[in-house]
Amino acid sequence: MRIISHIFIVTTFILFVPMAYSEIKFSDRVETYSLENGLKVVLIEDTRSPSVVNSIWYKVGSSDEQAGKTGISHILEHMMFKGTDNLEPGEFSLIVKKMGGTENAFTSKDFTGYFQKVHMSDLEKCIELESDRMQNLRLQDKELKSEIEVVKEERRLRTDDNPISKTFEKIMLNAYGMNEYGIPIIGTMEDINSITKEDLQNWYDLYYQPDNAIVIIAGNFNSDEVKRYLQRYYGSIKNIEKDKYKTGKNDFQPKPSFTVYDKVSKPILFLSFIKPKFNKDKMKELYALDLFIEIMDGGYSSRLTKKLINDQKVALDIFISNDTFNQHPNLIIIGGTPRGDISPDDFKASVLNELSQQSINKITINELNNAKARIKANSVYKFDSVFYQAMQVGMLETKGISWENLDNYSSIVESITLDEVLKAGEIYFSNDRLLTTVLRPKK
Repeated sequence: MRIISHIFIVTTFILFVPMAYSEIKFSDRVETYSLENGLKVVLIEDTRSPSVVNSIWYKVGSSDEQAGKTGISHILEHMMFKGTDNLEPGEFSLIVKKMGGTENAFTSKDFTGYFQKVHMSDLEKCIELESDRMQNLRLQDKELKSEIEVVKEERRLRTDDNPISKTFEKIMLNAYGMNEYGIPIIGTMEDINSITKEDLQNWYDLYYQPDNAIVIIAGNFNSDEVKRYLQRYYGSIKNIEKDKYKTGKNDFQPKPSFTVYDKVSKPILFLSFIKPKFNKDKMKELYALDLFIEIMDGGYSSRLTKKLINDQKVALDIFISNDTFNQHPNLIIIGGTPRGDISPDDFKASVLNELSQQSINKITINELNNAKARIKANSVYKFDSVFYQAMQVGMLETKGISWENLDNYSSIVESITLDEVLKAGEIYFSNDRLLTTVLRPKK
């Protein structure tokens, strides 16, 4: 199954959005409640088509793991398709396929999710199927052995044979060790090989419980009927009393800079800035940071593209990776490829110059307003598909952050001043937060 990570993407071709669309809110269509066993339910109504997305999100991901058991959340995700007491391996997927629907799953650092997109008439069956594998998963040695090989090949393709992905993994391990976001989602090859059926059963028993899950249904459905289905299929499932998994911190010492050698044709520079976990009390500051990043790297006219690629011609490409709602300490990563004979050191100096106090203070109100317009336009995409609506809500709710932040995000962003944006840039891109990595061609 696919690994999906949260990447904040802003595009620029929808700049003039009719006011009626820009004012669409989740609060106009969302209902939330919980069953007696603690299962949280989020219903998102969208009647534009007869389709509906049924999804369930478990609040467990790679950041809950520890050295020796890395990748276990992802392996369990695979095994959830390999049969229950009531279904043979692969039968779940076959049923959905016969409906004419699609289904998949994803593992992240913070959560594991499963979904089906089907015609509204097939929603009850999907709810029944998901409730079955919440309580009746059957782990078989033969299926596990086969799936371990699939996961190993996935690691080879996605990480081991991909120099940039491998470097990202090394960057996170350098910054956090084998702790929280430093733990690779897919796990280390050594750990993948060592995961046992007993390990998976314990992980399943601990985390795949109603009080650690969120059902999110988005699309065209009858609310009263859906509530009856959810009570019928999930209401009787009991939580297993177990102590939550405790992980001790693994010692590590981050290097301020290091070099990776791999199969690349040109050096690639990564500048990583340490960022604390999301703090609702600093919400406006973090949203100001989003605006600052949008100004720096929000499209063809952004500062880094204009200055480093077009004007100074020191870069072939450049990007910024940032997660606004990080549940644990994380990194903001600026990456890029120096042009021609420009050295990584000179390229680094050019990037840091654009992040210097002197350059930051030259950001104009016009740049800020354009960034706000792009972010406001992007907020419309939350409603492009029922699947994306479920994804947006799920990626917040599983981190203990209310979906209501999706509605207030645009209004808070609109209220942010230029001084607040400049201050955020100064705080989060200071040199004392900086870690440097260079990916160089293998000698």
